[in-house]
Amino acid sequence: MSSYVVHELGRTVAVRWRRDLAPTQHWTTKVNYYRAVEELLAGGADAGRLSWSDVVAAVQPQGSRTTFFAVAGPHAKKPLAGAYRAGSRRELARCADRAGAPEMLVDETKVWSYWPHRDGWMDELFRAGEATAAVECLLRVLLDWAVREPALAAALDHAPPVCAVEDLVVLRGGYTPADAAARLLREAIRLRLVDGHGTEGVLHQLRHELRPDPDPTPGNRPLARALDQLMRNSRTPSDQRRQAVAMLRDALTVLESEPDALTVLESEPGALTVLESEPGALTVLESEPE
Repeated sequence: MSSYVVHELGRTVAVRWRRDLAPTQHWTTKVNYYRAVEELLAGGADAGRLSWSDVVAAVQPQGSRTTFFAVAGPHAKKPLAGAYRAGSRRELARCADRAGAPEMLVDETKVWSYWPHRDGWMDELFRAGEATAAVECLLRVLLDWAVREPALAAALDHAPPVCAVEDLVVLRGGYTPADAAARLLREAIRLRLVDGHGTEGVLHQLRHELRPDPDPTPGNRPLARALDQLMRNSRTPSDQRRQAVAMLRDALTVLESEPDALTVLESEPGALTVLESEPGALTVLESEPE
């Protein structure tokens, strides 16, 4: 898995939303409401029929209408759907938007519950190799969560945690639209929980949809220009420069192991060169000025 993709997965909208909220009292309040939703669904409640009063009554140590609408709904303080609307992946906002505040809270509860599984997946990404293996690993982790939390995973017609949808979009380099990624993950959960397929059976059923899309060339030119600008700008933060260096090391590794396997997709004197070793596997080198 390239360092660029790992870097992007470490700065998704969901990651930044959670990082900003986690040290606050507001996050602690949210977690109390997430736990209440999780327990209600595990006890047989219908996510589509939950009311704010149902949730408030289940909150420990005590809930209230005021705090419910502070953590849930379109006018809540820092809702996840709002972060997607304001962020770089606005198409994902459709996956987090719901008609009612209780349903929006269910979506956020899915993300909260799934997050420890995502952390474990991120820890293993460097071992995943190419993108298709990383996507399969994502599906395995998602299905493990679904089996452990079947009522929550099945809620809202098996809607996946929106952070998992965002991760899949990133892994596919933006070539899988958010709605298609959501459909794929929803189907995976449904196959596991409703149809009774094991994890390997689900992967077999969906494997044709996990292959990388062909011809990634159009998306490489913006990447080359962005890296070129980053390396030339003396005011670029040191952490971003280190990330660019890591990406260049990836390119050198490919050159050393398979020097004839690279295709130049963009090159100009004194700028960065984007190369392709296989569909969807990109590396970047700096060209020598003339």
